[in-house]
Amino acid sequence: MHSQAVCLPKLMNIKDADLPSLRELENAVMTALDTHPDITDHTISRVYDTLHHHYRTRLRGRDPKPPTLDGADREIFDALQKVCEKLLATGAAPMAGLRDGNTNPLTLEQLVGYLRELMRSVERHTLTSGRFGYLGFLRQYFSAK
Repeated sequence: MHSQAVCLPKLMNIKDADLPSLRELENAVMTALDTHPDITDHTISRVYDTLHHHYRTRLRGRDPKPPTLDGADREIFDALQKVCEKLLATGAAPMAGLRDGNTNPLTLEQLVGYLRELMRSVERHTLTSGRFGYLGFLRQYFSAK
């Protein structure tokens, strides 16, 4: 009997300057989790994927199609999209204790990159820790703050 190797997505390559924006996006997920405690990593994966596609389409100079999400997925999409639009317009709020955080408005290219990294993070945590792996990781991270 052969053991199957699990191929994990590449680890995030982030810098301190990326943390304020990533924190705001993931904080919006935690807020959604308060409202919808039954969501799984799969829900967040769908939302990140839809947002990634939406902003990648805009980056390519085209008009994105409306999302086909409904219920909790749509509510979480709408909340995260508001955060994305804020990051594009005004940037992230500074993080206490972080000297080099980027609080300038993001470019579409930066936002698409962050969403891609977050999609990989969900995939990685789900593969290693199950269907609540990413959400558990966020709970642990945000409860430590």
